[in-house]
Amino acid sequence: MTMTLQGSKKTPPDILRWLPDRWDQFIGNRQLKRYLQKLLVKLRKEFRRTGKIPEVSRLCFLVTGESRSGKTSLIKHFVRSLTCSDFNDETMEPCKRTCIACRERPEKYGLHGLFATAAIGPGNMPVHLMVVDCTKLQTPDQLRKVLIDAGDWDDGLRVFYFDEVHRLIHKQMEEMLLKEVEEKNFLWFFSTAKPQNLEDMFLNRLLKLKTELPESKEMEHWLVDLCDQWGIAWEPEAILRVVEKCNRVPGTALHALAMAAMDPDIGLTLELVENEWTVKLGE
Repeated sequence: MTMTLQGSKKTPPDILRWLPDRWDQFIGNRQLKRYLQKLLVKLRKEFRRTGKIPEVSRLCFLVTGESRSGKTSLIKHFVRSLTCSDFNDETMEPCKRTCIACRERPEKYGLHGLFATAAIGPGNMPVHLMVVDCTKLQTPDQLRKVLIDAGDWDDGLRVFYFDEVHRLIHKQMEEMLLKEVEEKNFLWFFSTAKPQNLEDMFLNRLLKLKTELPESKEMEHWLVDLCDQWGIAWEPEAILRVVEKCNRVPGTALHALAMAAMDPDIGLTLELVENEWTVKLGE
């Protein structure tokens, strides 16, 4: 049987360029997207109306779901939408990396101890962001320093995001956050693929939101669009096999596209998907 390769010639981007940059580029996760969009609208409206920190900022969220299902990307996109100075209120989309806050890409700050500050609303209300990669926190003293540094920020909305929070359990650091999430006027986000590893005392303090994998057809269309957008040839059978082999996990499927992009004229073939692309269990 002869396969028809489809696609146009373009220089393929780095895999980071394929990560979602607008709300409609996120597949699956409909409930989580809706919730974050509603929260975004409420925060920005309150900033404009009162010039004060909204009470909703005291919320604490735990986002769970499979690894590479979009937890981190969605939270970071929410933060960028919040801090964007050219935000579109009608589409609820941030600018196309044209404002200062978006050009500096604060959502890419992933090491503990780094933070970014933007200003929105009347009087340039500051929004402080700290992203904590829990895989890099090795001792309680390191976490203690992060919390002390955050407490030194000026008035404004403080957004704290702990990625892979289950990593704190074995290092006996989870208990250090119990009083913090109740007493600090931060907007807290925690994410993990292993919520069963968290203690009940910690879980009971958080509002739980779960990621959802996309439907097979939705993911097939998403892969085709990405291939066409970046000039990667593709075989229909290869698209179907990627969806099946990655168990509909978007972040895992991107690795197949990265391999196909190395020779975009040949592109995403069934042979590549079956024989060259290795999917690790639990990836």
